Amino acid sequence: MFLESSNELFKYLTKKEYIKDGYSLIDDLFILSLDKVKESDIKVFLYCPNMITSDECKSIISYYSSKCLTYEINQKIYNRLANKDNTQGVILISKPKAFNCEKLCESPLILVLDGLEQQGNIGTIFRTSEAVNADLIIFTNLKAKVPSDLLVKASRGMIYYVPYLIIENTEETIKFLHNINSRIIVCEPEQGIDFKEFNYSGSITLIVGNERFGVDKKWFETYSEYLKIPMNGVMDSLNVGVAASLIIYEAFYKRSLK
Repeated sequence: MFLESSNELFKYLTKKEYIKDGYSLIDDLFILSLDKVKESDIKVFLYCPNMITSDECKSIISYYSSKCLTYEINQKIYNRLANKDNTQGVILISKPKAFNCEKLCESPLILVLDGLEQQGNIGTIFRTSEAVNADLIIFTNLKAKVPSDLLVKASRGMIYYVPYLIIENTEETIKFLHNINSRIIVCEPEQGIDFKEFNYSGSITLIVGNERFGVDKKWFETYSEYLKIPMNGVMDSLNVGVAASLIIYEAFYKRSLK
């Protein structure tokens, strides 16, 4: 089938209404080749025949066109929709499979992203979390678009590999964590135990906060543990993506010794 600009689907895509439905647009060949993306909840696949030159593109078209609703598009329509500058003629609209909380293991490693704003930081945390097989990422006090085309790109598709939930606020997140008997560990630069000396055993949840304001103060009103990354220079804290990555890897290392 060929997608005309008068088609309602074209209007749906150009207005990015798919984001409201939880979908993202992917035009990156590496991400399109990932197994979890191929197994995702797919809405539509589009390709521009006169832009297809590589065998990799041809293979991707062969796979998706046999799996889901597929349209041919011309280059003008493609340019209206694509996100990347170095586009290669293929677009997928999809979202990760819904997460089932019952699939959490007995001692999960969970992260809470409390009010993070920058997609680059969130993407970094997803990439690190996938590298250590983290079990779940929770967004609360949401300030960034989730999902979004940019987040898929920033995470290099790892948002499809690390399950995530969106919980409205701190109170509801605390309730969820208490229900699964998870230790609440606030990553806070001014107090707490050195992250190298911390005990990361059991079911744990690491809380990281907003780039400017840190974590919601309500975390300090509940029973929480605290850890910090010691700072020996002029700066009093690290970028949240860098700090979270250091702590996630330290937790992974310590837990692997058990």
